[in-house]
Amino acid sequence: MQSPLKILFVDDHRGLRDGMIFMLQSKNPALSISGANDIDEAISKLNADSEIRIVILDLTLDGENSLDSIPKIKESAPNASILVYTMHNDEVHVEKALLSGIQGFVTKEAPIEELEKAIVAISDGNTYFNSVASKVLQTLLPQNRGKHYVYDEKSYLFDNYKSLSKKEHEVFNYLINGKSISDIAKILKKAEKTILNQRASIYSKLDIHDRYELMETAKILGLVF
Repeated sequence: MQSPLKILFVDDHRGLRDGMIFMLQSKNPALSISGANDIDEAISKLNADSEIRIVILDLTLDGENSLDSIPKIKESAPNASILVYTMHNDEVHVEKALLSGIQGFVTKEAPIEELEKAIVAISDGNTYFNSVASKVLQTLLPQNRGKHYVYDEKSYLFDNYKSLSKKEHEVFNYLINGKSISDIAKILKKAEKTILNQRASIYSKLDIHDRYELMETAKILGLVF
């Protein structure tokens, strides 16, 4: 009798996660899926069970980029494959995921049959990237480097965005959500001059000059629609 394929589904939206686990196991009884709410819980479960073969990972957990935790996941489960399952389908997020060494990428608007198909493919030692990820993957091939100006521009912006400090990220998010300097100062209980200085630093790091360019940058990064 074949042993069940053990999978860890990491997603902080418990209802969605548990519903997907139920449907996947109902469609394919060979799957044995447990859930984790965050990276710490995931690492704990991976350390406790060396037979987990696939980690289904949401790109964003508690507002943070979960891809930064992939080295820790690989250290705890070096034989496990990683399948990203996310709402993000823009080139910046997809590129970042692909470059982190994942084995699969499926967006959350895909039918459950596609997610199951990705799981089966990865369990057989293959990779599985949906149509959006496949297009970005083509731009990452050595022979295509330098042929995609927009792709390179997004990568440049993404690198600059990552250089923002935690407090600058906080101010950035308030700004793109329409908050004024005085509003942000009240919310964060800081002097308006402090917020102005942080905004100036954000503009400098992102090479932008006004709120219009700020919003256009946020759209390119996939942070607003």
